[in-house]
Amino acid sequence: MLAKLIESIKIKNLKYNKIMNKIMDSKKFLLGLGLLLVIAFLGCAEQAPTPTPTPTTPVATTPAVKTPVVTTPVVTTPPPATPTPTPVTTPKTTQVSGEPVKVCALFDPRVPVFKGNVEVIKMAVNEINSAGGIKGRKVEFYHEDTQRKVDIAVTAYRKAVLEIGCDVIFFEGVTEETLAVIEEGAKLYNTKPHIFITSTAAMEQTLFPLTNYDKYKFVFNALPVGPDHHYGWTKPFFEDAKQYMGVKKVALFIEDAAWTLCSREGCKYTTSFGTTETKAMKDWIRDDVGLEVVYVSNIAVGEKNFLPLLEMAKSRGAQYIFVRSSWYTDTVTLTKQWASSSARDIPLVLWGGPNHWSVFWNLTGGAALGVITSGAYDAQNIPPISPLTRPFIEKARSLGLSVDISSHNFYSEMYRIKESMEKVGDPKNIDAVIKAMEELEFKNHTLVPAKFAYFGYKDPRLHSYTGIPMPLPAQFQCNGQAVFISSPERIKGAGYSDEVVSMMKPEAYKPPAELRKICGS
Repeated sequence: MLAKLIESIKIKNLKYNKIMNKIMDSKKFLLGLGLLLVIAFLGCAEQAPTPTPTPTTPVATTPAVKTPVVTTPVVTTPPPATPTPTPVTTPKTTQVSGEPVKVCALFDPRVPVFKGNVEVIKMAVNEINSAGGIKGRKVEFYHEDTQRKVDIAVTAYRKAVLEIGCDVIFFEGVTEETLAVIEEGAKLYNTKPHIFITSTAAMEQTLFPLTNYDKYKFVFNALPVGPDHHYGWTKPFFEDAKQYMGVKKVALFIEDAAWTLCSREGCKYTTSFGTTETKAMKDWIRDDVGLEVVYVSNIAVGEKNFLPLLEMAKSRGAQYIFVRSSWYTDTVTLTKQWASSSARDIPLVLWGGPNHWSVFWNLTGGAALGVITSGAYDAQNIPPISPLTRPFIEKARSLGLSVDISSHNFYSEMYRIKESMEKVGDPKNIDAVIKAMEELEFKNHTLVPAKFAYFGYKDPRLHSYTGIPMPLPAQFQCNGQAVFISSPERIKGAGYSDEVVSMMKPEAYKPPAELRKICGS
């Protein structure tokens, strides 16, 4: 029984295994079939582009890419507006060219000469507008008061650039103001490109474009660069004093301000355009001219009591008193005190101040008899340095204006701006205008020959005038008549005209004591 039972179980198991194997085989078949179907499907999907449709499909696809050709209607849409697309560029130019050129003058009008400078710039603007403007654009003029204070000057500068939108800014002030507004201008230039023109002898100011041209290319100085100003431009006074006046001993009064650093201490600056330097004034007068400097005084700005200095110069045996002054030294008071001091027989030479004006004679009540000015810049008999010199002075006089060296320079620079903008064609392209100013041979200056008013020298004179001998140093003689006393040989050598050279009369100089006898003073 047991054996049959086991046998029966084995038979059943055998049948069971056969059944199970068949089932498994059918599953494998189905699974395999499924896999084949999937592979077939995927294969179709991957190879669909590859079959013969390939040539056809691209043809169908290309239209899809070329459908933008159907966009041609968008290009066709402008035809109604076709007059606009072409003029669209021209109108832009026309519209830009219609914008006025804006000129700002930042000066403290309480200083008489600064007020005069504002007026002569305005005079140039009016003349330019009367002649049709700049490339047909009107020139608009604005004046902002700086009060000779750094913070107010910077505020006025920001207003001029950002609110008014000035293309050109004329500026006059103490060195501290000038340096501050230039730094502000460098920050604002990319926002509103503009040109900055000042008139200062401070070497720090002329260094800006020399040390970092890209940042400060907008800065121009309408005076000679520091060392030129303090040496090359000044040395002739001492050479003539020695040659024509028999001077051997000199006293120096030097305004104690930033702009006189080169005169007081000497200066040396190395830039990418080369090195420029000068000794202190007392040293080069001794070493290069051969005169003895017996007394030096640094005058405080605002000084009113000059008598102790004059008496000291007299006691030291000075035969020539040279005053390195600006508009901040009261040369009227100094002259009056000189005329009543023990030093009144010593020729007094004044560098800057109202002594540039013919009216200085009246301001001093005639005390200026015998005084030598560095330049009689609005004398009626002024040498005609250019065809524009005397007409400019006559026009200024007709407006009741006295003019100094800065007045000549600022008035002339307005015309340089005009010429440069017209050369460029678009006055608003300030970068190009700056380049044009550097390249221009400017022949329409009222006071400085073209070769000395050139801004493009690739040396330490970049963006400044050249320090040259001037034919305008003069002595006030009877009734305030200006007698020009520069060396004719030097003036001829500098390239001035024969007419200008013929007006140089160093032999006409007279000692103050002799003039008092001749003129009955």
